[in-house]
Amino acid sequence: MMNKFGIDPHHPELSQKLTEAFNKTHAQYAQHHNEQGNQQADKLYAYALVDGTFDDANLGKQLWELSQENDSGIVSLYDNTSLSGFEECAPFLVNLSSDNLKNLLVYGADKPMLSFLQTPLNKKALQRHFAAFLCIHTPSDGLRFPLRFSDTMCSIDILEMLDETQLEMVLSGFTAWHLINRKGTVTTIAGDCMDLASYIAPNIGEKNAIDITDRQYVRLIDSGEADGMLCGFIKNTPQITSGRTASKVFAMITELLTEMDTRGIKDDINRRQLMVKTLLMPDKYHAIEVLDTAQKHDVAKALQYVAT
Repeated sequence: MMNKFGIDPHHPELSQKLTEAFNKTHAQYAQHHNEQGNQQADKLYAYALVDGTFDDANLGKQLWELSQENDSGIVSLYDNTSLSGFEECAPFLVNLSSDNLKNLLVYGADKPMLSFLQTPLNKKALQRHFAAFLCIHTPSDGLRFPLRFSDTMCSIDILEMLDETQLEMVLSGFTAWHLINRKGTVTTIAGDCMDLASYIAPNIGEKNAIDITDRQYVRLIDSGEADGMLCGFIKNTPQITSGRTASKVFAMITELLTEMDTRGIKDDINRRQLMVKTLLMPDKYHAIEVLDTAQKHDVAKALQYVAT
């Protein structure tokens, strides 16, 4: 049975793949310093970034309580920010070791809550770095929203939404960011932080927010459409997802949404109804015929289509 978050089980060799990714980043980091003629590179730290909202056992509360203890190796990204008071929903940085990696992977096996950062910044400096990007603010209407970059199903969408300057600021805080992706394996995002001397901490805006345009906001919302549909189908229309992996269904939904866009099918209800219909077709050819019928005639006629 597909889990409610629409992600595949962890790859059997995920731990090994992560170790390989960590080692590759460490080698690139050392090579950079050798090429710069540095006698000794700054220490490269490794942290787990844990989203505390994806758990029914009060993980966020537990991590928050641990973060208040001396030398716990855990800090909340919401601590001393405009989001203080929402600590149980916070992302947390956790010192990473070979000892706790296994436990973290077990705990996050069916949740998009776990990624890993390598950086020369110590934990407090990295906490301060991310404090600049905790929220987005749309000046056109004055609204402000938390930015859930620790949700690994949103991380890349968020980075792609940022403008060039904003993206450069985010990437400046780490050497590599390793995400556990929808297929249960590793996606690595290369950062730009290769030494402490060249790092410049970003300015922290009002209420820990960055300003985005309406177009950026729409792009961010649109990027979550496929994921929202997938999770809805898992809960309410399980026959669509039966016998398929979450990543496969997600790829199909994403492709079919693009096909709808090219045909000018924009209404949310129509898109959802047509998605159910097309995903129940025996193959892509018939799914496209459904969408062609909607474009040439109307959605009602398309929903009556029978594959032959």
